[in-house]
Amino acid sequence: MNATYKQVTKARYIAQVSALAEEIFVAHYRKLTPKVAAALAARYQSVDLTDEEIHAGVNYFLVYLGSEAVGYFALDLSPAGALQITRLFLKENVRGRGIGRDILAAAHKLAEGDNRSRLFLQLWAKDLKAVAFCKKRGFRLAETVPMEVLPGTTLDISTWEKLWR
Repeated sequence: MNATYKQVTKARYIAQVSALAEEIFVAHYRKLTPKVAAALAARYQSVDLTDEEIHAGVNYFLVYLGSEAVGYFALDLSPAGALQITRLFLKENVRGRGIGRDILAAAHKLAEGDNRSRLFLQLWAKDLKAVAFCKKRGFRLAETVPMEVLPGTTLDISTWEKLWR
């Protein structure tokens, strides 16, 4: 079954993104406690923040397999000459099916069609599966910086980029 994408524009879908974030963050960030992972989701993917980002021009999409929402991603077209994937989260049980690869390919095509020469994203440096995913897709590590994501919680965040001109 192929994944489909629905652009997030209505309040109920924004709430769905927020709920998915908490579910995915708690399941995915196992090196953190579930409480810290849920706090990360509440801080970085709350209904209010997601709504603000959408109104600022970030395009959010829910990812569906059939009628089930299995993840979400967001694209920011504001960086000059680049497209930034600001979010890309999928439930564990659907990873490895090519959904992330297809999202990156579509983002690359969109960026090229808009005369942009760079695609980039940020991820937790200790997420070894995401790091391998980026490397396999032709991204290179641009930088890693520590970021205080919650009071008392600092994570190393890596920026990965793909250039084609």
